[in-house]
Amino acid sequence: MNIPKPGLGYWAKKQNGHRVRQKPLPKQELDLLGSYTIRKALEPIIEPESETIQKHREFEIKAENKVIVKSTLRNSHPLVQTSKAKLSDPHTDRYKRCSGGRGCLNISVSKSSIHRALLIMDALIKALSKRGYETYLSGEYQWVTSVKVGGEEFNFRIQESSKEIPADNSGKGDGYYSYSRMYNYIPTGKFTLQITNFYWGTKSISDSNKQKLEDKLNDFIILLVKAAEVKKQMRIEQEIENRENEIRRQQEQEIRYKREQEQQMVRELFDNAVVWNKCSLARDYIAAVQSHTYEDSDRGELDSWVQWANQQVNVAESRLLHQIRA
Repeated sequence: MNIPKPGLGYWAKKQNGHRVRQKPLPKQELDLLGSYTIRKALEPIIEPESETIQKHREFEIKAENKVIVKSTLRNSHPLVQTSKAKLSDPHTDRYKRCSGGRGCLNISVSKSSIHRALLIMDALIKALSKRGYETYLSGEYQWVTSVKVGGEEFNFRIQESSKEIPADNSGKGDGYYSYSRMYNYIPTGKFTLQITNFYWGTKSISDSNKQKLEDKLNDFIILLVKAAEVKKQMRIEQEIENRENEIRRQQEQEIRYKREQEQQMVRELFDNAVVWNKCSLARDYIAAVQSHTYEDSDRGELDSWVQWANQQVNVAESRLLHQIRA
């Protein structure tokens, strides 16, 4: 629709009280206007709910199976112990979130929230292990936290959200418009536990005003099971589609091969017809030469030529017939 966008430095100038010029909207013809709708990706519907999901749901809602987050990291999982050591002096990004890098669980939280994140990870990893799902580090640099559920691999992480606030750039001049300096970020303390390689529908659980993430870990396990069912269903559908595509490709290839064969046969037909016609013309020519020979001509030389010419025609015809039979 050719809607103009603000130029470089527009928002920074506006934020710091400078006058800015807003580009006017262009005139549009009514018949050129369109309607555009953006929708959230929906999770494929699995109906009725599979027996696997039903069993897991019944298991997870029982009070004795509730995942409990401890208040201490004593006797924590080895992955949690390693991560704790790596996060003792962590790298902090622009959002004030820390990460331990290689060999560390995928935790991206503020320094003050590291202990809480490790406690949640410890409880979740142990609960997954109890259900037969072992957590491990994957990826080229061993910094992806992964777990296999129902034969499907999922990567997950804990991330803390940050609040964006305008940066105080007073006295730094009009040229101070780098986006990275326009805002500061303050950790909110709100966590999200997210599946990072699943792209359909709901794939995360978060802190809410009514319930902390610590009380939703059973829901996350159910989410993993449902995601495994979706991926399995999608893979089966993809395999069916791939087989259908392969059959269609083979059929098209066979049709194309038959068409090429027929075209080749047509070419050979006309090429052979040309050769056969030349042989017939050659025989007529030989006969004409014989019938128009004068009596005083050298018969021996003529007979020799006629014999040679007939032999050449016979060879050409024989070779042609042999090629057709082959």
